[in-house]
Amino acid sequence: MGAPDLDRAAVSGMHRIELWWPWDTPEPSDGQVDDLVAELRRRRLSLVAVNYWGGDTSAGQRGVLHEQPLSPRHLDAMSRLAEATGADRFNLLVGRGGRQLSPGQLDNIATVAQVAEGRGQGTVLIEPSAGVDDYPVVTVAEAMGIVHSVPNTALLADLWHLSQTDDVPGWLGDLADAGTGAGADALPAHVQIADDPGRGAPGTGDLPLGEWVGALRSAGYAGDVAGEWMW
Repeated sequence: MGAPDLDRAAVSGMHRIELWWPWDTPEPSDGQVDDLVAELRRRRLSLVAVNYWGGDTSAGQRGVLHEQPLSPRHLDAMSRLAEATGADRFNLLVGRGGRQLSPGQLDNIATVAQVAEGRGQGTVLIEPSAGVDDYPVVTVAEAMGIVHSVPNTALLADLWHLSQTDDVPGWLGDLADAGTGAGADALPAHVQIADDPGRGAPGTGDLPLGEWVGALRSAGYAGDVAGEWMW
């Protein structure tokens, strides 16, 4: 992805941020990681979540786990970043490869989650994603299939993505029927929002984002609601 626009976050008054993988390489040097940490500290920005490297996302890749595992050097770089910043949620794109998750993909997901857990970093997030026909995780049910089979994984609910691929009111209704505190494995571990059409800021489109976030809060979600919209 290249260097993140940290100035925009600071100017916008944001203090808690998340990042896509912030380098063009999956294996940045220790110095590159330390330089990013220094820039975050200089701007007084707290990093709460970050994506693992997902390949060349601008060219359509959505992770590489259908072809290969993430390298040990990449996992070490993520560990260094997490330890220095306190970030504890890590979004993992699982690779396109088809609508069915392969055993190899599942093994590669489990390896990443085991490393994060073993090093005390935090939780690996599985996000249903819209926009590609051969991605194996596009609904909450598909994401939860991974969560229920791979320890130290949890749902990332991007409400814009889910509005394209899933029955958001139905899912929220199921959480409400389960009662407040539906269970850690039922609730998302992280939530992102954008409006539709246009994937802009809340209020620029037609999605009832306030209602949906309110339903999540009522069901027991107490975490961050992160803006991931087009500027």
